[in-house]
Amino acid sequence: MLEAGSISGTAKAVLEMAYEAKADVSGQREIQILIANFARGEGPVENALTKAVKSAQIPFSFIRENGRFDTSVIPQIRDLVKKHDAQVVWSNSVKSHFLVQRANVKKQFRWVAFHHGYTSTDLKMRLYNELDRVSLRHADRVLTVCVPFAKQMQARGVEQGRIRVQHMPIRRFALAPEDAESLRMELRLVPEARVILSVGRLSREKGHRDLISAFAALRDQMADDRLRLVLVGEGPERVNLEQQARDCDAREQILFAGHRDDAMRFYGIASVFALPSYTEGTPNVLLESMAAGVPVVATRVGGIPELATDGRNALLVPPANPLEMAGALRKILQSAALRNELTGAGGEVVEAHSPRLYFDAMRQVFLEAAAE
Repeated sequence: MLEAGSISGTAKAVLEMAYEAKADVSGQREIQILIANFARGEGPVENALTKAVKSAQIPFSFIRENGRFDTSVIPQIRDLVKKHDAQVVWSNSVKSHFLVQRANVKKQFRWVAFHHGYTSTDLKMRLYNELDRVSLRHADRVLTVCVPFAKQMQARGVEQGRIRVQHMPIRRFALAPEDAESLRMELRLVPEARVILSVGRLSREKGHRDLISAFAALRDQMADDRLRLVLVGEGPERVNLEQQARDCDAREQILFAGHRDDAMRFYGIASVFALPSYTEGTPNVLLESMAAGVPVVATRVGGIPELATDGRNALLVPPANPLEMAGALRKILQSAALRNELTGAGGEVVEAHSPRLYFDAMRQVFLEAAAE
């Protein structure tokens, strides 16, 4: 069960699982996946997710709703489970956790809930997150993306024996030089521009204010008018961040690209990737950067140290420290040897998080739950 209209974050992992399930020739017990996605209204829905699902011929169904936590969807969940004789339901968001628990049909299926972390953008979301603490206690297995989140789940009443840590998968991808060139033209970047890239929701916990401050400090340190900061993503902090860029006299050097379904293209123009978050699980963007061969500077928070080792495959800095961030970015920009070392070791991280390994680990969790 998904709550998504684009192929980002959770939806990427679910799709990778579905792709691998279709291609599985291991001879082990077969897994068939039906993706159910929430949709408002009754009309047809066409977005990046539905296009990908149709293209891959993955079974797909909509759960129709009138609003967030619309309890009228509960009978739809029950009917969907019964129609397809589902043995395991895999929920992936606060809403789907809540609704599966309310459906109260555990005699019909086992329930695996995947906790990806919380975004406390407003009072409503914080209240929903509190409901999740109750919902997750009822799941047969609770998957989460890093050890700190697993400890949080245990502190909130989820039995330790039901919790599993599972990092996100990443698939290697190639970036065509001509595609990067067309994107540079679209963004009106001068050919010699050196791009610091950040991809993610523009919300407070992502730390973009610190990144803009770091960029301003870096620009002054290096006295390099070729530097550009490109922020890909949308969110409630955008207006404040744009004002900060003006206050730093850097509005012309900081590009706000907004939400993009083609966000992967941006790695092709990046000299370095920056992840300034205050809290993270195991971020897809970090793995994507490594898969694209882009060196990374990230804050040492959440599950990031489970993926990245400072000085080996990334440079890690304390959160909320723009000067440390600026210093790490400068090291990478000024040293081709360091860039090569980091990206080479980053490839090893990518191999350790392949979709096939993700599928094998998830299959084991599903079979454990189903066997009960």
